[in-house]
Amino acid sequence: MTLPLEPYRVAAYNTAHDSENKIHDDATARRFGFGGGLVPGVDVYGYMSHLPVMRWGRAWLERGSAECRFLKPVYDGELATVTASTSRSKAAASFAPRDGRRCGLPRPHRLPSLTSAL
Repeated sequence: MTLPLEPYRVAAYNTAHDSENKIHDDATARRFGFGGGLVPGVDVYGYMSHLPVMRWGRAWLERGSAECRFLKPVYDGELATVTASTSRSKAAASFAPRDGRRCGLPRPHRLPSLTSAL
């Protein structure tokens, strides 16, 4: 049986405007054809991790993991929705800004000890 989780909505925030990695700077990113400075991947991973944490709690933070594919850039201020569903054998999720383009495909992994939380 697949269990859909309540979608998580978030306004993306670029925490790295002043980073040494200038792809997070608006002017530099625009010179390379992006719409603005990119929200760091670690922050996008955090957004995508919200639903596994809500589903499996602190145990997932301590012992779980996820494979994430970053498909498109996420920009400062974009409103995005994380959707997910789980079953005994797998979890599937998607991260998409309001314009509908899918930016990330997180695939949370549960450890055997987390299975009982289903």
